[in-house]
Amino acid sequence: MKTSITVEQVDSILRNYIPENCDKVVQAMEYSLFSGGKRIRPLLLLATCKSVSGKITESGKIMSAVLEFIHTYSLIHDDLPCMDNDDVRRGKRSCHMQFGEATAVLAGDGLLNLAAEAAFSGPLNNKNYVQACRFMFAMSGIKGMVHGQSLDLFTETKTAADAEAVALHKTGDLIRAAIVCGALCGGAKDDEIALFDEIASKLGVCYQIVDDMLDAQKCEKSFLDVYSERELKQYANKLTAEIITLCNKLPYDLEFVKEIITNNLSRKF
Repeated sequence: MKTSITVEQVDSILRNYIPENCDKVVQAMEYSLFSGGKRIRPLLLLATCKSVSGKITESGKIMSAVLEFIHTYSLIHDDLPCMDNDDVRRGKRSCHMQFGEATAVLAGDGLLNLAAEAAFSGPLNNKNYVQACRFMFAMSGIKGMVHGQSLDLFTETKTAADAEAVALHKTGDLIRAAIVCGALCGGAKDDEIALFDEIASKLGVCYQIVDDMLDAQKCEKSFLDVYSERELKQYANKLTAEIITLCNKLPYDLEFVKEIITNNLSRKF
């Protein structure tokens, strides 16, 4: 992603919040948190914040940590035997395989709670920051990512609307959190926030479309249940063009968003 912000900078922000008591649960939290992720969501948040304000604000740094803690907890729980039952994550043993199922559950719980602790450490007298906190937890909660997980586990993908709903909530809502919270922490105006949200929503769906095509043999529920591969490629191209058009409506340098959406299409199907 075209931004001067690095994964190492994100990792440094995250380490500020890790508890000093290194018991088994904290070890499991760190194991999953620093397992080689691309940090796309916190990088999107920080880059959006910098684009709007001209700098990375302290509130942006806090929100980037909150987002990555939430994202990592969701991956730990998603891998559990009662969920997707995945033994490997990012080329390494998944958390429950490395530390045991009970520890993995607690590690996920710990990261979610750490996200709340980090959020409360920010400037709660700042209207935009409070709005960002509300949006972050709405996007990760029962109306957001958790709802997407529920749809993925317990509903059938019979229509295009079904597939869209899973993609928008399971994958898209944390991308919405990244871009919208970054814009809020940068001081964007209300009408601009609406455009940022539209960009992020389309980006989340488009990213999931490509993921489904890449994982066609693995996915039990996906866009391929209701679209042909050719139709999906056309849909992804359409969304990409729409995202770039929306980016151009905003008075900010959003090359990092344009790059990530263009690179998304170039991932090998």
